[in-house]
Order: sequence, then structure tokens, then C-alpha cells
Amino acid sequence: MAYIKNWRDVQPNIAHLSAVHWGGLRSLAEGSDDDRNRLTRLGGFARHALQGRKTSDFHKHESLEQVYYILSGKGEVLFEDKRYPVEDGDAIYLPSGIHHQMFNTMNEEWLEHHVISMDVAGNGGQFTIRNWHQTPAQGDGAGAVRWYQLEPEDDSENGCLRGMRFIARESVQPGNKTIERCHADIEQVYYVIKNRGVLQSDGEEQEITEGDMIHIPAGTTYKILNPHQEWVSSLIMAG
Repeated sequence: MAYIKNWRDVQPNIAHLSAVHWGGLRSLAEGSDDDRNRLTRLGGFARHALQGRKTSDFHKHESLEQVYYILSGKGEVLFEDKRYPVEDGDAIYLPSGIHHQMFNTMNEEWLEHHVISMDVAGNGGQFTIRNWHQTPAQGDGAGAVRWYQLEPEDDSENGCLRGMRFIARESVQPGNKTIERCHADIEQVYYVIKNRGVLQSDGEEQEITEGDMIHIPAGTTYKILNPHQEWVSSLIMAG
């Protein structure tokens, strides 16, 4: 059965110099009895908020690829020696072993983003920024539309991921539902970006709402229902 926890139920701390950090779902290999330590393929998933006039630290991760997904606000990301503008809806691929940094010094508003991580063999990769608006929509044959923002290396024009399977955004139309899915070899985390719906997994139903982090283990049969009048949208991380 899928596991659900809202980010608001997590105690925050300060990380990377100035970011407010809410630890999300983490690797089962970390070994504590915290029920958020359940990921078997993906390495980690957390929420960061960088207030206006602040910057994070200049850092890198060895043998660890990351994706920053911008939830709200605008800012800049430094990769190597160049700063790139980023905004709501951007998925930013940060290759392992290369320094990077987030900037919100030019704004008064908060810059909020997710940090998605996965171990890879060695360093390197292709730095990429892809907004969901830049990606063709794909219907699922039922009531959902999906935008694949980042995919595996050499797999498409969005190809850059070395370990993760994909980063996508999905919306389910009012009064409808997705197709039923089951991936035997893919672990997923859904994050509800907007509005609310119902997750049906392995025959049971659970209410889901904005801010929920949903772990769907490999082999889980599931679909998302939307009995409401507004589209329900989610970020999907797969490894």
C-alpha cells in the first residue's frame, strides 16, 4: 500500500547556509526507525525554501545526481561558472560532482523547490533546465495528461538522467481518473502540487491533497481519481 505524508507534518531545519529544509522521503538504507526512510531506489526527496535576499551555499555531491524542481518564485542557479534564471515549473538537472548554488538575492519573495537525489556511478552528466510548459502533453487514454520533463540519457531531447527513470508532471481532469498502473521495476514518489483527489492503491482508497508526499513502491497497482471540480496536479519522481 502507498505511504502518504504531508510536508507540513515534518519539523524543518536550516540547510545549505540559508535554506529552510523539510526532510521528505529518504533511503531505507539510512537505517533509522523513522517511517519516512522507505526509498529503495531513489535516494531522497526534500523541500527547500530560500527567503528573499538570500543564497544557498556553493557545494557539490560526489556520485549523486540531483534534480531541483521549482515550486514557486523565481531565482537563479549557478552551475560551474554561469548563472541561469529559473522559475515555477522548472526541472533542473544537476550532474554529480559539479558545484552548484541557488540565488534568491534579487527578489523579496520566497523561492521554493524540491531536491530529488539518487546515487549514480561516478561524476558527470549534462546540465539541463526544462519547464513543463516546454514539453508536449501526453494523454493516458483516460482522464490524465502527463508532461515528461526529464528522461534518461539519450532517450529523448529531454534526456539527461543517469540513474532516475523520469521526472514528470501530471494533471487529472475534474470528475475523471487516470488509467490503472503497475510498474514492477520502478519506484515512484508523487507530490501533490495543486488541489486534491483520491489515491486508489492495491484496492484501498486514501484522500490526497496539496503538499502530500506519496510513496508508491515498485509492484504497487494504483490510480488517481479526481471527484472534484478542479484539476489535481502532481509532480512525479521515478527511479
